[in-house]
Amino acid sequence: MSVILRRSLSKIKMKKPNIKLLSDCVFQKFAVGVAFFLAMTVLMLANTFPRKYDLRVGDVVQEDIIARKDAIDTVATRKLQMAAASSVPEKYTLDQNITREVKGKVTEIFNAVRDVQSGGMDNAAKLKSLKTMIPENLSDETYSVLLNLSGPSLKELETVTKAVIETVMNDGVKEDSIDRAKALIIEEFKSTSLPPPIKSAGEDIAFSVIRPNMIFDKEATEREQKAAMESVAPVRITKGQVLVEKGKPVTAEQIELLKELGLLAQDNSTCFTTILGVMLLVLILELILVLDLYLFHRNIFENVSYLALLALVIASTLFFSTVFKTISNFLIPIAAGSMLISILISPSVAIIASFVMSIAVGAILDNDFTTALVALVGGITGAFYTKKVLQRSDLTKAGGFVGLVNLLVILGMGLMNNTSIWEMTRQSFWGIANGFLSSILTVGLLPFLENSFGITTSVRLLELSNPNQPLLRRLLLEAPGTYHHSIIVGNLAEAAAEAVGGDSLLARVGASYHDIGKLKRPYFFIENQLTSDNPHDKLNATLSALIITSHVKDGIEIARQYKLPPIIQDFIAQHHGTSLLTFFYKKALENDAEKKLEENSFRYEGPKPQTKEVAIVMLADSAEAAVRSMTKPTPGKIEGLVRQIIKEKLADGQLDESNLTLKDLDKIAAAFSKVLTGIFHSRIEYPEKLKELERKG
Repeated sequence: MSVILRRSLSKIKMKKPNIKLLSDCVFQKFAVGVAFFLAMTVLMLANTFPRKYDLRVGDVVQEDIIARKDAIDTVATRKLQMAAASSVPEKYTLDQNITREVKGKVTEIFNAVRDVQSGGMDNAAKLKSLKTMIPENLSDETYSVLLNLSGPSLKELETVTKAVIETVMNDGVKEDSIDRAKALIIEEFKSTSLPPPIKSAGEDIAFSVIRPNMIFDKEATEREQKAAMESVAPVRITKGQVLVEKGKPVTAEQIELLKELGLLAQDNSTCFTTILGVMLLVLILELILVLDLYLFHRNIFENVSYLALLALVIASTLFFSTVFKTISNFLIPIAAGSMLISILISPSVAIIASFVMSIAVGAILDNDFTTALVALVGGITGAFYTKKVLQRSDLTKAGGFVGLVNLLVILGMGLMNNTSIWEMTRQSFWGIANGFLSSILTVGLLPFLENSFGITTSVRLLELSNPNQPLLRRLLLEAPGTYHHSIIVGNLAEAAAEAVGGDSLLARVGASYHDIGKLKRPYFFIENQLTSDNPHDKLNATLSALIITSHVKDGIEIARQYKLPPIIQDFIAQHHGTSLLTFFYKKALENDAEKKLEENSFRYEGPKPQTKEVAIVMLADSAEAAVRSMTKPTPGKIEGLVRQIIKEKLADGQLDESNLTLKDLDKIAAAFSKVLTGIFHSRIEYPEKLKELERKG
């Protein structure tokens, strides 16, 4: 597969690009990127946009409105949080400074009384002066009692009043508990031994100065309320839960809930955020894909055809995913896209594409991690098992392995999440079916993609290697010698390609078709001559050389007529390179000794082999013909002749463009020698049997 890709891309590299072509290529890649972005965005939006409802309070719905995904009922949760916050009592702080200020006020009152008592005034003047010095609203009785008290009694009342105030305020006095504090003051004074008038005066003074000393702590209260709200478990809405029942009027709370979930037609904010989120996700996934191709698969990145194919396969796989998810999330055939990319482009590209497709599927399915994981592992498994496809049944096997891995992942996730046995069984069935569905889609879509993008996969090569192919059947019937020669060359090429790490299947199939040009004039080639008559004996050397070399051009025409892939046509065009027809060249020199002959007239037009596989077929072609002409082949003679042929081709420059190393050539010679020795080994003669056959003859 990789050889086919390199061969296809080598044609691009052989052409000298100009500025216009380069700009066109950049534009084409940009166009593919934009088309891929739009296709992915549309596919994802079509499956992530929630259905909108045009409802108002009191409307009766004609169908159940069901939650499409798990969510939080923010309306109910907010109510519970507000209830929890309101249940938190307000927090107050006891301020002792206020208590000291109140007691200080009592001291000022009693000092004023003493000052007035020591003045030389009559009672009326003293009362008036005391009212001026003490602005508190005390009763006239209190003023009179205070002025008439002796020094010790006044001191005792002051002490008792301060003690009562301190006792009451140490328990804390709030704004709304002043009346309670006054009641406590009365109770405290009752427990004293003061006369009733003096008690009343003390109570009056305490009532006038007492004030709240419990200060509201806003920060502490809000902190407690926040903690209470956070402790409330959110009310969850599960996927499939009925939000509004059919036939019932919609309540204000339900309208608010639908608005919170973005299900109201009047709310366009969720549409904008959904579009923006999907576009951002698609952009990130596309950037990951582009960076992977640019950094690790530059040859694919530079090929617009492969980029278009990659974009098409990914987008098509997501489209199929949206169809099959209606049956089961575990039936989504991400592995089909992965296997197609692995066969048509590269297994390593298929792995990163599986990651991209799995993330997109996870988003389409409302962030379903389990489904995304099953899709990812299944896709990677499909890429692994289609790295080398030698027959179509390998695709079925790959589907079976995908189904098996899906089963194991589903069981693993089910056991982790304590899923019921019945549910795991149901999901596992769809996971296994996913694998076979993926293989069916791969087999069905592969020929269309091959033909549309001109890619020759190993599966196509297997079809071409079938002896029942019309062209091979024709070669067998019209040029049987060439057919059997091609079969042997194919065996040689397959063994040698395997030895040097080349594409052995490609080498064998290329060898099968490399000489189809001989169909036009089969009897001008010695392997098809059934008698001792050789038509070249009646022709001059130049004409014979022209007939022999023309089989390459004839082969290209026949290949195009039968629509053989370009990669196979390369074998036909390059398998002789620019080799010299030594026999006819020497014959021409003998016949026209004095005439100067152009050597190029006796050479093939080429080009020289551009890949390892074509070069191997060239060497196998020459080696098979040479060994077949040996009278008494032995292993030593065969190996010597094979190495001599390889040496001559190397010296003639025919292998210069094939990327074969000297180490490769040594391995090729060993592989050729082994196969040819097995074919052309010396056989035991049976004289008596021969004589019997002669008598019967």
